[in-house]
Amino acid sequence: MPDHAPPDVDVPSLTALLDGTYAEIRDLTRKRLVEHAQVLTDAREMPREEFRERVLQVVQELASTGQTGMGFPVQYGGGGDIGASIAAFETMAFGDLSVLVKVGVQFGLFGGAILQLGTKKHHDAYLERLVRAELLGCFAMTETGHGSNVQALGTVARYDVEAGEFVITTPDASSRKDYIGNAAAHAQVAVVFAQLVVGEESQGVHAFVVPIPGDEGRWLPGGRGWPILCRLA
Repeated sequence: MPDHAPPDVDVPSLTALLDGTYAEIRDLTRKRLVEHAQVLTDAREMPREEFRERVLQVVQELASTGQTGMGFPVQYGGGGDIGASIAAFETMAFGDLSVLVKVGVQFGLFGGAILQLGTKKHHDAYLERLVRAELLGCFAMTETGHGSNVQALGTVARYDVEAGEFVITTPDASSRKDYIGNAAAHAQVAVVFAQLVVGEESQGVHAFVVPIPGDEGRWLPGGRGWPILCRLA
């Protein structure tokens, strides 16, 4: 084959073109990836429980810079720019995917559910702390027997009129929330999707902020998954 000279590429210009509108955000994210590059080695060398704590440390350090909260309202400590949030998250995928998934669960699924499905009451109670990664949470939609078929979810939230509380239960094994990211070690609360029943009438699927059973956000001893039985005022 004939020899060919390498193409003459203006790398800075090409990078700016590919990075687009959020070039500054993408560049900042790449710098953060370099700062935390050791986590790629840690993923191979650390025991699982130790590595989970390492990932949490990285996520909390990123949160302290404001990088992970760009999509949240400014009044709750966010950046008020969802496009910047997407650009940062996309670029973060060039690093360790364990960090990426934890960021996605904490700030995308859990935080996004609080922001988009909650009211001002929930925003005031949770957003500022979750943006700082002080309050860790998870997104409890998927069930063993129903996957992500939201209409068929089996978890039930029954409103107790006399007590003024919601009683949330998993009535059978197929309704267990067994695949919930962040729930195994660090989440303190979850946004739980359940069938709301008032009286004997179904009101469809609603979302509830539910404390994780057990001390420090962990499952109760002997738990095989995450059955729910709790009362919420």
